[in-house]
Amino acid sequence: MTLTGTDRIPLRRQPMSSIPLMQMVVLVPAVLAAAVFDWMERCIPNMLCLGLALVGLVGGVYELGAGQLWSGLASGVLGGLACMPMYVMRGMSAGDVKLIAATSVWWSLSQLLIALAAIALCGAVLALGYLCFSRGVTHIPYAVAIAASTVATVMVT
Repeated sequence: MTLTGTDRIPLRRQPMSSIPLMQMVVLVPAVLAAAVFDWMERCIPNMLCLGLALVGLVGGVYELGAGQLWSGLASGVLGGLACMPMYVMRGMSAGDVKLIAATSVWWSLSQLLIALAAIALCGAVLALGYLCFSRGVTHIPYAVAIAASTVATVMVT
């Protein structure tokens, strides 16, 4: 049997991952809620961060296998550690660090680097805005920058 240009070999379709859908349905609304909490109450609920991390880990394992558990945990630890210098210098609160760690479990290593760079950029813009337009403010709602960068990372990657 010879194949001509008009013969088509059926390609096996790969099942589509629902991780991007989960990011849009779970991750984005959760970080937006955290931003609202931080803006209004100057606090990010621990249960929100914990739930976000657990859903990210379980969803990753369900979609990509057991190896994703370790990858997600490693991303979460790296995301949290990357923010520790800012926390130690009182540049961000513990809730912000926990939110970044919780969102980090949703990312691969390359996505994590993009997300952390976006968080730093959005945070710098937010801090400059607060310095220029707010007098006597002691708390910058950094979750707003985390939410903006998370939405951007979901859209870009």
